[in-house]
Amino acid sequence: MQSKIVITNDFDALKNSLETEFGINNLRFFISEDFLLENAHEIVKEAYIAESSEKLLVVMAKNYRIEAQNSLLKIIEEPPRNVSFLIAATSKNLLLQTIRSRMICQNLLKTKPRPPLDINLAQLDIAEIYNFLARIENDERSDKIGKNELKELISNIIVKALELGFKFSQDELEYFYSLVRLAELNAKSPQLLTPLLLVILQKGRP
Repeated sequence: MQSKIVITNDFDALKNSLETEFGINNLRFFISEDFLLENAHEIVKEAYIAESSEKLLVVMAKNYRIEAQNSLLKIIEEPPRNVSFLIAATSKNLLLQTIRSRMICQNLLKTKPRPPLDINLAQLDIAEIYNFLARIENDERSDKIGKNELKELISNIIVKALELGFKFSQDELEYFYSLVRLAELNAKSPQLLTPLLLVILQKGRP
C-alpha cells in the first residue's frame, strides 16, 4: 500500500473499489462532510494502534479544515509501521500544498477544459476588478452562478495566475485555498473574489 491523494466525485465507488482491492479488514474509513481537528485526532489515534498486517486509513470529506490538515502532516510524513493513508477529495485545491507535496495524487475525475476567464489578470487594475465583480454580482442575482460555479471560478483564477507566472508565498496559497472552502459555505462572491484579486494586483505584472 502507498499513501496517496485521490481526486473523485464518487466516494461510494471509491469505497467499494478499495474494499474489493484490499479487503475490509485492512481498511479504516473516516467519512465526514467537514474534516475537523477532532477527526484528525481520531485518525492519529487509529494510526498508532499496532497491526501485524498492512492497514490503510481512508479519509473522505467534502471540506478540509486547515488546522485539521496541519495536524496530520507529521504522521503522513513519518507513518507508523504497516500504516498508509488515502485522502479522497473532490478537488486538490481543497488540500494544502504541504499535504499534496507529501503524497502522490491520482485524479479519477474526467478532465474537462476550464472555461475562459472574463478578466485579464495580466493587465489587472482597479477598474478591471470593479467591472469583473459587477458582472459576477449580476450573474448571482440571475442565479447563473451558485457555490459550485464560484468555487470553480476561484480555482480557475488561482490556476491562471500561476500559469501567467505570478509568484505567491505559502501563506498566500493557503489563504487562496481557504477561499475555495468558504465558497462551499455559501459566502458571497465579493467577499471571496475581492481579496483574491487584490492580492494578485499587488503582485504587479508577471
